[in-house]
Amino acid sequence: MPDSRNFLAATVLENDWRESTAAILPVVYDAPIHCFVAARKDSMVPIPTRPARWISIAVAALITACGGSGSDSPFIGGGGGGACGVDGQKTFVRDVTNDWYLFPELLPASVSLASYATAQDLLDAMTATARAQGRDRYFSYVTTRQADTSFLQEGEFIGFGFRIRVDGNRAFFLDAFESSPASAAGLTRGAELLAVNSGTGWVAVTTLLATDPNLSAAFGPSETGIQRGLRFSSAGVLTEATLTKRVVTITPIPTGGVATLSLPSNPAVPVGYLHLRSYISTAEAPLRSAFADFRAQGIQYFIIDLRYNGGGLVSISDLLGDLFGRSRTAADVYSNLRFKPTKSANDVTHRFAPQAQSVAPVRIAFITTGASASASEMTINAMKSWAEVAIVGADTFGKPVGQSAFDQTGCDTRLRLITFRGTNRNEEGDYYNGLAATLPFACAASDDVTRPMHDGLESSNAEALFWLGTGACTAVMAPRLPGAEKLSPGPGPSRYPVPERPSPAQVHLPGLF
Repeated sequence: MPDSRNFLAATVLENDWRESTAAILPVVYDAPIHCFVAARKDSMVPIPTRPARWISIAVAALITACGGSGSDSPFIGGGGGGACGVDGQKTFVRDVTNDWYLFPELLPASVSLASYATAQDLLDAMTATARAQGRDRYFSYVTTRQADTSFLQEGEFIGFGFRIRVDGNRAFFLDAFESSPASAAGLTRGAELLAVNSGTGWVAVTTLLATDPNLSAAFGPSETGIQRGLRFSSAGVLTEATLTKRVVTITPIPTGGVATLSLPSNPAVPVGYLHLRSYISTAEAPLRSAFADFRAQGIQYFIIDLRYNGGGLVSISDLLGDLFGRSRTAADVYSNLRFKPTKSANDVTHRFAPQAQSVAPVRIAFITTGASASASEMTINAMKSWAEVAIVGADTFGKPVGQSAFDQTGCDTRLRLITFRGTNRNEEGDYYNGLAATLPFACAASDDVTRPMHDGLESSNAEALFWLGTGACTAVMAPRLPGAEKLSPGPGPSRYPVPERPSPAQVHLPGLF
């Protein structure tokens, strides 16, 4: 069984159509890519235009396992004859899905390509039964190679550079990326969006949400040059600013994202705090730097803040495991990627590979919400076998499966298809309803947007610190009931809006614009 870091999927298993010849990308590290990402659309976090697709966030877990086969020869997948048009794309998607889909028993016996206007419509129809069972809540999707690679490898997307959450009929900004139009306009965590001007005058958020619940039209398409006026309030100060969409580069670990806190019960004991925004390739260097600092301080208690992290590359999850593996050996299993029986030759096991920066944790508190999915969940599920862990905040999205990326030869279309399950050393997985029910500790806490995420007094951090010091929760998280919640189409009281046709970045980062 190949080691995940060296695993090259010789065909690109991502969303991309081309000819009959597709290439599988490896397990995200260098060549091919396996990703655990969030769901494209689902319903925990509604997305009502289409049957509530993602993002209840869960980004569903997209786990995007970007990666693919274990051989070096290209994967020959569906026809298309080199045609990049709609018909060629549909043929490619049908053939690759029939060959690689993790749940072949849930695919239709046959499909009429002429019945579907686009390849995405076809894919949605082919995965409908799996979606109804909560196994593929729009985790499989079609995108372009350029957009997908720009985000996962460079952390780039086109937008304003903020993330937002809808609470009932109000909307609050959760994060503003450094050097983005949002940060330049003075947007900060906790600011409330009051109105948007799309060029025809100011429209109150309550009015927008009534007709545009995912704020797709309000914020416009992911295209450079799109302008919107935003009226927002922060700390009692009313501000109006005009923002223009452009390429924004995400800093995987933000300013203030690494800190040393202390246990309230014993202030002499340091706690390493780390806020990881996304599992993208550019996270490697800052992760190593952060853990080198934790190791130098001799820290053994950790808070890993994944509250809005919808996942990304499996390779970054592997690295995070290695950085927690100072006491592990090369024989110890961190995680497994399991394909369907007929594709089991592509299975991957990642064993710990301790690094110079690795630490030996005693306890790890992972801060989570319904937006924590995929690779984020993979990390938690893997580490529970090797350390005392807890999730703090709200239950995770529930995406224990991942996608491989398939590129259609000669075209810029990429198919990201659910092809594997993620499990830990005990082969535990299948947490479709979130991780809370699978863990001995799941502490309930609110997400306090009035405080910085690294603030020890912020509600989730305060609960995490309490658990780290006592091994007990002040309030226990209630696991979600199987199925129903994630498939409900209507907006909930608190959700992360995602456009009808999200970009790869919006798939991984719910509430991103």
